[in-house]
Amino acid sequence: MRKLAVIHHRHMDWVPALREAEPRLDIRGWHPREEGDPAWLAQAEGLFVWKLPEGLAARMPRLAWIQNSGAGVDHLVADPSIPPGVPITRADGQFGFWMARYVAFHLLAGAQRPEECRTAQEARTWNPRLIPEDLTGRAALVVGFGRIGRQIGRALRDLGLEVRGFVRTPRADPEFPLLGTADLPKWLPEARALVLCAPLTPETRGLVDARLLAHGNPGLLLVNVGRGEQVVVPDLLEALDAGRLGGAVLDVFSPEPLAAESPLWSHPKVTVTPHHSGPSTPRAMVPDLLPNLRRFAEGLAVEGGVDRERGY
Repeated sequence: MRKLAVIHHRHMDWVPALREAEPRLDIRGWHPREEGDPAWLAQAEGLFVWKLPEGLAARMPRLAWIQNSGAGVDHLVADPSIPPGVPITRADGQFGFWMARYVAFHLLAGAQRPEECRTAQEARTWNPRLIPEDLTGRAALVVGFGRIGRQIGRALRDLGLEVRGFVRTPRADPEFPLLGTADLPKWLPEARALVLCAPLTPETRGLVDARLLAHGNPGLLLVNVGRGEQVVVPDLLEALDAGRLGGAVLDVFSPEPLAAESPLWSHPKVTVTPHHSGPSTPRAMVPDLLPNLRRFAEGLAVEGGVDRERGY
């Protein structure tokens, strides 16, 4: 019976779900801050992980597969203790569904002019001129257009926005224009939303910086559900204060959790959420994991490994 270690802060939820899905595996859970049985870990061939503790892979000489419980695998790709031949897989679960709702909610919430309505309410003032913003025809720029980005794009299109996707390699697409990130400055001056949902790569690290934000506009909303490292925070704050950006909704940060002294917490134009735009739950993800769980239990090679050189 092959062994699968679950290194996750919610391993008590994941272990029974994975055992039920594939009872032919010996599955045990470890909390990242706790120590389990080192002898058992040394025999484990599979690893289901959220945040891999530093150097832990080096303690698993039989490691043959790593399944990430989140969408981003940059932390695993960059881990030097993981042997190059060990496949790393990921499962989207319902991340796209959740993230599309997250982005749509925050864009719609702003369009309803909630702060002005709250001010009028506190003053007991009836102001029929506080009509919602019409988003029809406004430009939404989605950086990263895999399965998750496409679902976000579809949700924003359904709200009436004109969606353009930005990808590493521009290509023809039957649904949306797909452009290179070098074209972002061209579209930012008139854009209503800039959504980041790309993997962290050398090309996307620090993408939103002073040079890019110089092309922004006072009505632009930045929504980051990708990676915190893709936004240069001092440049973001300067753009907000200068009026080159209307607001920012941030769900990811570097590092996490967000430090208590970070100015992002108190900035009036920033909304901070605790990396919850795409929750990973057993119910949503186990169906995606099941084919590889079965292959692993049967001693077969898993499928769908990420390209380590590309970072996703």
